[in-house]
Amino acid sequence: MLIALPSLHLLEIAGADAIAFTQAQFCNDVAALENGHWQWNAWLSPQGRVRAFFHLLRDDDKHLRLLLRGGDAEILRTELARYVFRAKVQLRALPDVLVFGTGDASALPVHFSAPPMATALASSDRITGLALPGTTARWLLLWPSDAAPSAAITSDDERNRWRLDDIRNGLPELTAPLLDQFLPQWLALDRLSVVSVRKGCYPGQEIMARLHFKGSSKRGCYRLEFHADVLPAPGPALQVSGTATTDNAGTIVMSAWNGAGTGEALAVIADAAHAAALSNPGLRDIKVISRFGQSALDP
Repeated sequence: MLIALPSLHLLEIAGADAIAFTQAQFCNDVAALENGHWQWNAWLSPQGRVRAFFHLLRDDDKHLRLLLRGGDAEILRTELARYVFRAKVQLRALPDVLVFGTGDASALPVHFSAPPMATALASSDRITGLALPGTTARWLLLWPSDAAPSAAITSDDERNRWRLDDIRNGLPELTAPLLDQFLPQWLALDRLSVVSVRKGCYPGQEIMARLHFKGSSKRGCYRLEFHADVLPAPGPALQVSGTATTDNAGTIVMSAWNGAGTGEALAVIADAAHAAALSNPGLRDIKVISRFGQSALDP
C-alpha cells in the first residue's frame, strides 16, 4: 500500500559548488555525508530559528535533493537564491517528483535489491527510497510523476494514520506559519543529529554552539493527547489553565486523530509548564504523554 503525501516537496541543488554552498548554509555537516546517503538537516536564521527542516539526499558530489518536511520548495528556492552570489549552483524545485509513504515492504519497487536501510538510499529506475527512523518500519519513495503508481491511496484517513505515526515518532512537519519560529532544540531535532557544532560557519551557528556547550533551552517537544470536535491546524497557542497570564505556554506543531473525537499532537511547550493543566479554546482534556529527548532514534 502506497500513500500519496502531497505535502512533502522537493528542491534540487546541483552544480560544482553544491556541497560547498549547502555546507555554508545548512546546520548539519553535508561534507561528511557520503554519496548515496541522506541526513536530517535544516536551514536556520541568524537567530537560530528553523527556516526549513528536511531530509538532505546526497546523490553524488554535484547533486543534492532536499525533501522538505513542510514548506514550499519554490519559496525556499527563492530565499536560498539570495545567497548564491558567485557559487556554481543551480536551484530547482521538483514538482514533477511525487512522494509516497509505505509501511509495507512488499509495496517497495521490485527494482530495489533490498529495502532502504538506515541512511542509505535505494535507487533504481528513477525511483529513490529512504527509510524513516521509528518504532515500526516505514519508507518514503520519490517517484517521477510520469511513472507514478496509479493505485496509490489518497484518502484522508490513511494520510491521518501516516501523520499520527510521525507524531508518535517525533518527526515534525513545519508548515508556513511555523517557519522561523522555533530553535531546533525546541523541536527535539538535536536527537536526530540535525545540528553540527564542529563544522564551519553557517547561519545560526553561534546560537547553536552556545546552546550546546552552555545549555539554556527551556522549551521542548512534547506529545499530547486531547479531545476536540475539529482537528487543530498548526499554530494554536496553549495556555496554563487557571492563571491570569496570557503568555503562551506552548504551540501546537501538528496533530492527527487517534479515534473518534480524540487526537494527538506534537507541541513545543515551556518545560516549566508541561506538568500544569494546559488549555486551548478548541481543545478539551489536554494531556501530556511524553517529552522527546536528545537520544537519536534507532533506524
